[in-house]
Amino acid sequence: MSSLPPGAYRPPADRWGSFTKLASRLPEGSVAVVDRTVARFHPTLIPALEARSPRAIIQLVGGERAKSMASLEKVLAGGLNLPRSGTLVAVGGGTVGDVATVAAHLLKRGVRLVQVPTTLLAAVDSSLGGKGAVDLTVRGRVVKNPAGVFHYADETWLCPELYATLSDAQVREGSIEAWKMVASLDAGLFKRYVRTPPALEKLVKDARGLKEGICAKDPYEHQGLRRVLNFGHTFGHVLESLSRFKLSHGDAVGLGILWALDVGRHLGITPEPVAHEVERALTRGPGVLGRDHAAELSRRESLKDVAALLDADKKAGAKGELRMVLLTAVGTAEVVDVMPKTWRALWPAWTRGARP
Repeated sequence: MSSLPPGAYRPPADRWGSFTKLASRLPEGSVAVVDRTVARFHPTLIPALEARSPRAIIQLVGGERAKSMASLEKVLAGGLNLPRSGTLVAVGGGTVGDVATVAAHLLKRGVRLVQVPTTLLAAVDSSLGGKGAVDLTVRGRVVKNPAGVFHYADETWLCPELYATLSDAQVREGSIEAWKMVASLDAGLFKRYVRTPPALEKLVKDARGLKEGICAKDPYEHQGLRRVLNFGHTFGHVLESLSRFKLSHGDAVGLGILWALDVGRHLGITPEPVAHEVERALTRGPGVLGRDHAAELSRRESLKDVAALLDADKKAGAKGELRMVLLTAVGTAEVVDVMPKTWRALWPAWTRGARP
């Protein structure tokens, strides 16, 4: 067990294996937060946890609605008797992991956290990096992630059998997030992926390695180095909100990347061949959704409503400028302040599903 205080930055301790085997490592008297659907698909999961005599097993329905104050309160209430030396284990996708991370930070001012990502998206991204957040409803609209914490996991369990039941759509959205990191951080790996798409385990290991390389240099975002990981997220979050969160996070990021490539080309930052190469690779590789999906969503709201969503985003500046991650080359990105007039000029083409 680490000598660092609970939640402090530490290099990731990834454990690969079956859930039943890894669960035998769990200290007795822990608290588990479990995605109800995952438990149904994997009937040996709850018994494996019960064998460790947990204080509580709290089941949540995964999805964006799980990232609510009500869900957070449910987890906190279930963990009231957990001592500060105790362990909270999160078994689920990114939304369950988010709520559990916030709870681990708040319970007794910080308890040990074990992440068990059950989606490919959570495995390649959200379970690494220490971030946890919940959503808030502001003026009738859900704002993503305005209330959050940094609380690093002591361990992450990566269980291949949990990924075997994922739908094609779930595999796609996790793959998009992994390819995003490769396209913005590693040109050589990107070329190899285009040549031969990787197997799932390699995809996870590569993506986690790339993300950790950034997080290790800026574990709490004090230096701004981690902003590069937000490639595609600025407009991805908008599209999620416009869909009332029926569009998955991974698919939204994929569409957000297409729009970020457009912004980069418009500003002369992303060369046309680079934008074309990345868009083609994302289409042929993980299978990013077409521009028509983004167009249909963008026509649902007025520009004023879209601007309000962007203003509420934590990556927006005081003057309304968007701090966007734009590619300068494959494997290289920079953070650029984008003024509203830039994206507004592209909006008519986006609503038509066209490449500006």
